[in-house]
Amino acid sequence: MELTSLQAYDIEKALIKGRTIDAVKLYREGTGCDLRTAKTEIDKRLASLKTQKPHYFNDLSPTHAEPAKPKISKAFLVKFLLIDALIFGGLIYYFFLSDNSSPAPRDANQSAQYEQKVPASKGRPKSASLPSHVDTSTYTATLSPEDSFDSLYNTKLSNTAYIRRKSSPNSSSYDSSNIERKIKTARSQLAMQRTAPIGTSPATIKQSDRQATLDGVIDSDEWTDATRIIVNEESNTTLYLKTDGQWLFIACDTPQEKSPQGYDQLRVYFHAGLSTNLVNERIHIGRASGVTSIRQTNFRWTGSPPENNDERWKKYAISDWGIYRHAYGGSSMSSGHRQYEAAIHLGEAGLHPGVPFTLYAEVETDPLKNDQGKFVERQYLGELGGQQNPVWMVF
Repeated sequence: MELTSLQAYDIEKALIKGRTIDAVKLYREGTGCDLRTAKTEIDKRLASLKTQKPHYFNDLSPTHAEPAKPKISKAFLVKFLLIDALIFGGLIYYFFLSDNSSPAPRDANQSAQYEQKVPASKGRPKSASLPSHVDTSTYTATLSPEDSFDSLYNTKLSNTAYIRRKSSPNSSSYDSSNIERKIKTARSQLAMQRTAPIGTSPATIKQSDRQATLDGVIDSDEWTDATRIIVNEESNTTLYLKTDGQWLFIACDTPQEKSPQGYDQLRVYFHAGLSTNLVNERIHIGRASGVTSIRQTNFRWTGSPPENNDERWKKYAISDWGIYRHAYGGSSMSSGHRQYEAAIHLGEAGLHPGVPFTLYAEVETDPLKNDQGKFVERQYLGELGGQQNPVWMVF
């Protein structure tokens, strides 16, 4: 017997948490092998995991050195006493000498808003509407025999309109150009030919006759017919996936995300490692309504050396925004914690019935900061797979 993608993910979670014995047990249950074989395989997987995701195994416990006692100069002490006297005098005037019989209502309202950590819901959020029909010509184009994903991308990089787009404020808007439609077509053809690695059994995304209501509210009966994956047991972060044959519906419930102003974001990645120069395609769902779509590549600027060396997109591997027109969704705090819902069109995303594809996801929350408030590292409420070890799915 071979491990399914979800069984492999459960083993990874056990290894990350230091439960090697549980990982061995899960491997034996999944494959039916003997103890020695399971132990050898788990040791290999642990070594590989430490190389691919070292941040899970770092000792993050800070060492607290006793802070040095500050030295207070005489000049500082004099200034401090003078400021203290001024503040004390101002308080006496405010409470005893000024006419302060009625408090300012504006300040009272501001205080109430400040103390309200999670705003009360103002009704159900507005739902995103899916089109009843999607014209395939909006994301496909006819290819010549010599056209390939790489050749088309190199043509795109030298295109004057593309260069202007990358330099403009509209670089994240939807790219409706003919060359981009050709690139999507070439990518879709590559995805159609893909097969899962030997020994991997793709997990199945359930079919559903019901479309989800994309309002950022996960109703109790709305996702019962979906494939359900717990991506973090401690925070109970749960990912939902289902399809009606035209759309892939995605939802994520994050019960521990209760801050409405946090850096909340669900990212779902597809086509990891589909070709040498295609790293992944992904969607981002944040606190605002709408879905952002990005393609990450290994292509680099191939034109003349840039006049302005600060133009990052000419110096580093290129990522293109606005690759999906038909991606809808958003998130809300209506339930008292963050919930995400989204849908992408299967044809535009290059996902085909019966053909395995890769998927991984990240649920990000507020970053870890040091005592000075400076960024230390990203923090997550859940992760499913990764770029080097994506989960294989099929519908």
